[in-house]
Amino acid sequence: MHAIWIKLAAVFILGMVFFLSLIQSIMVTVAWWKGELVAGVWEWIWIGFLPVWLFVYFRYYSIFRPGCRACLPPDNHLTQHHDNPREME
Repeated sequence: MHAIWIKLAAVFILGMVFFLSLIQSIMVTVAWWKGELVAGVWEWIWIGFLPVWLFVYFRYYSIFRPGCRACLPPDNHLTQHHDNPREME
């Protein structure tokens, strides 16, 4: 039982680090793009990692990931769609 909490905490912390890194990369890239920032070594690292963070986000977290069923009805739920509600009477 104790190992589950450790694994859950580790996944949560890694997820937060990922999303904070993604936000930082976006902020640095936008500031550089607008000309508000002179990019040094660390800024180029953040800019360089932006495509990596976007790939990871779209591959594993977004609704565009392969096999995502977030927008589909459950398998055991049969829906009947009626164009005309009077047909149901």
